[in-house]
Amino acid sequence: MSEIILATKRLRLEKIGEEHKKDLFRLLSNPKVHKYFLKTLDKKESEEFFKMVQLRYNSDGFCFWAVIRTSDETFIGICGLVSQVIDGKNEVEVGYRFSDEFWGQGYGPEAALGCIEYAKERLNLESIISLIRSVNHQSVRVAEKNGMKLEKEVMFHDRPHNLYRISFK
Repeated sequence: MSEIILATKRLRLEKIGEEHKKDLFRLLSNPKVHKYFLKTLDKKESEEFFKMVQLRYNSDGFCFWAVIRTSDETFIGICGLVSQVIDGKNEVEVGYRFSDEFWGQGYGPEAALGCIEYAKERLNLESIISLIRSVNHQSVRVAEKNGMKLEKEVMFHDRPHNLYRISFK
C-alpha cells in the first residue's frame, strides 16, 4: 500500500504507486476529464506522467496524490500540490482531476481543501494558487468554495488561465 499523505471525512490521499497505474491511465485518457486540457494522454504519456510524479515526490516532497474514497477503497482521481513557475515566480498549485462518474458529489472541494490545509500546516507556505481556464466552471467553483480568489490572468502552457490564490499570512 502507498504512503498515506492525508485524510478527509470521506477520502484518503496517498502517494501514487504502481497499484494505481491502471486507474491513473483511465483517468488521464478520459476525454471528459481532459476537456479543458491540451489533450488526453495515451499509455506512453501516462507512463511519463507517472514518472514525473515520482520525480517530484523526490525533488519537491509532494505532487499529485491518488484520491481514494474510503467507504469502498475506490480510486476516484488525483489531487495534490504541484510546483509551478508563474511570471518568473515559484508558486505551489493545488491541482485536481476526478473521474467524471464522481463529479458533483463534493469530492473536489474536499480533497483540494485537504491539500490547502496540508500546504498551510505542514509546508508553512504563504499562499497556494490554482490555474484554471475561465471556461472550466466546475474547477472555478472548487477554488471559490475553498476561499480562493481570482487574482489575474496568466499564460500557462501557451493558453490563458485564471490564477486563483488563497493567502495564509
